[in-house]
Amino acid sequence: MRLYAITDRRLLPGDHTRGRLTQAERDGLIRLAEQWAAAGVDYIQLREKDLSTPDLIVLAQLIVGAVRCSDGCGQLLINAGAPGAAEAARASGAAGLHLPGRWEAEQVGWARALGIVSVGCHSVGEIAVARAAGADMALLSPIFKTESHPEAPPLGLEVLAEGCRTAAGVPVFALGGVTAGDAAACIAAGAAGVAAIRMFMRGQWPGAPAEAQGDQPGQSLRH
Repeated sequence: MRLYAITDRRLLPGDHTRGRLTQAERDGLIRLAEQWAAAGVDYIQLREKDLSTPDLIVLAQLIVGAVRCSDGCGQLLINAGAPGAAEAARASGAAGLHLPGRWEAEQVGWARALGIVSVGCHSVGEIAVARAAGADMALLSPIFKTESHPEAPPLGLEVLAEGCRTAAGVPVFALGGVTAGDAAACIAAGAAGVAAIRMFMRGQWPGAPAEAQGDQPGQSLRH
């Protein structure tokens, strides 16, 4: 099972201001990224889309350094919704970019110049476009009801299974309301892995070490 963690500094303790990166936020995200990578998380998406380009570059550089020092396998992807995403990816040596929803097929080719390309998908049709465009992986969401977008109807495991068949070899990650308890069902449906914000930020992801776990420990499902 592959694991794909997505950051959201607003879930860290303390006060948060849009467009401003505090030292506590920076240190918290670096600590989490190092912990994730050391424990076997495959991909880390830096999803701090409101940051200035200088702040995003510094944060990406520090996370890349922390991941390398962890001796883990994690690779950093920058969310392309941030204005300075491409510059941050180049300056930090990140593995690539994530294209969020409403991306265009030609953007995959543009992002390819910077490395790995993951894309956000919300339907089986978008999975087909991602495959044809040459994306390396797709995040299909929301599979379950999610706190991030409570108004969005969940796609469910049947649509996930159809999306995985349509992907025809392109890895599909289940995203949206996924918990450690749901991970096995997502894999059984054909997903290559699971992706999440809260599950990882709260230390409740599959295989999370004891020191990372929150109030509801994740189940050890990684294999």
